[in-house]
Amino acid sequence: IRIWGAPATLASFVGAGLLIGLGKNRLLLGLQLFLNGLNIILDIVFAGGLGMGAAGIALGTVIAEWSAVLVGTWIIYHSLHVSHGSNEPFWSLQRIIDREKVKIAVAANLDIMIRTLLLVFSFAFFTNQSAQFGDMVLAANHILLQIISFAAFFLDGFAFVAEALVGKAYGANDRATFKAAVKRTSELAVGSGILLALIALVFGPLFVSVLTDIESVRSYASGLCYVAAIYILLSVAAFQLDGIFIGVSFTRQMRNAAIQSLGVFLLAWWLLIDVFAVKGLWWAMIIYVVARALCLLRYYPAIFPAKRELR
Repeated sequence: IRIWGAPATLASFVGAGLLIGLGKNRLLLGLQLFLNGLNIILDIVFAGGLGMGAAGIALGTVIAEWSAVLVGTWIIYHSLHVSHGSNEPFWSLQRIIDREKVKIAVAANLDIMIRTLLLVFSFAFFTNQSAQFGDMVLAANHILLQIISFAAFFLDGFAFVAEALVGKAYGANDRATFKAAVKRTSELAVGSGILLALIALVFGPLFVSVLTDIESVRSYASGLCYVAAIYILLSVAAFQLDGIFIGVSFTRQMRNAAIQSLGVFLLAWWLLIDVFAVKGLWWAMIIYVVARALCLLRYYPAIFPAKRELR
């Protein structure tokens, strides 16, 4: 049953990206609330009220996803209609069949896909290496990754805002607005990163105790909360630069930076793992997130020469 929701899931990713690009984050939040709220209601009705069990939950989720696609399509249509007026068709056939534009879009998506796969591989490799130290270390590291993922939701928010504001300024050839967008979003991101790192450092053991009742895992993970805090603090630059580079469509540079930083990560792991064991694995991850930012930063000066008409 759930397979019938796959096209809707893909469409929702596209719609979310489009709304972020248009700067309609509040509408995107409303759409997500609609999706999850309807999903909860339908799951209760089908699984609980009608006694359909797991099949009812699957059916409710599929219906909610397709309903969100329909509502999202209407929201996007309305947003584009307000922005561009009624003279521009919602589905421009000429634009859809334009080979050059399709080629550019496919190339950009391929670059992002490669970059994302490399990022996923790095975390999968980290998990695999954690397992080499036993179940207790694997569980503890997984909990610490949950704390990092929690912080990432907040930092990603500033990156999304940077994508929209930077992209709009870059497309309009407005250097002053571009710099202001980078500065303001980065200041907020750094402030939030410091706060999130302090929360992870001070309240990390409390979060760990909520996520597990196994004393050995709890004790080990609590003792490593400081590395999670360091990772969160130093990851701010990587998130921000990701948002900026996506906003200006520097996807090829993002792909190249991902390849380079992964190489740095694997080298750091090879040098540190035998000497520092689990802590060496974590320091390799910290070096990796710093390398992600530094590798992107190498390409940052090319943003302005790439559009010399920027004022």
